[in-house]
Amino acid sequence: MKKKVKEEKKKEIITGFYDLSRLEGIENVSIAKIGKHLGMPPSLIMHYFPNKRLLVLGLIAHILHQYQLIYKPIINKLEKDHKVYPELLVNRLFSREWNLLFDDGVFFSCFAMTFRDETIKKEYKKLHLKLRNTLKTLLDKDPVFARGDTALLAEKIFVVIEGAYYYLSLIEDEKEYERKLSIFKDQVFQLLQLESQLILDENE
Repeated sequence: MKKKVKEEKKKEIITGFYDLSRLEGIENVSIAKIGKHLGMPPSLIMHYFPNKRLLVLGLIAHILHQYQLIYKPIINKLEKDHKVYPELLVNRLFSREWNLLFDDGVFFSCFAMTFRDETIKKEYKKLHLKLRNTLKTLLDKDPVFARGDTALLAEKIFVVIEGAYYYLSLIEDEKEYERKLSIFKDQVFQLLQLESQLILDENE
């Protein structure tokens, strides 16, 4: 029971940190501000997170948890049909729900810290690897893709996704955004189609 209460309190603090970072910028958020925002004494926050660096590490774990939710419809469909549908996969991976699940500004503010802090860098690397591994696990459960190199395919897909989202975050014009998004989605769809065809050709 104590452990559950502790985890819930930590989650509350991290969520408060995220909410303030989204509104004010992560660099402008202090433990005192989080305390005021949550109606919680700063000493209690420091009991769980003695410094802001540890709050950032907690925030990175929160990013991962939120981003994993993008896979839920794919997992549900896979469990039902035992097959990965490329069109569904591409649409989910390029869904604007990423932006709803976690704010881009907070994500990139945390990412900027990887250039100054080795621990934060390692945690960000873990985050990216986990997203790739989750995709690999999904591909491993598909009867066709499982016969190929799913780790390499997941890597290729995320190289496109990560580059695409970085670039798309700079585009404000809606028509240009949709046009570029369509190009990136098509690129990943072609990767999936090509891999599927190569596997089927090899097994004829």
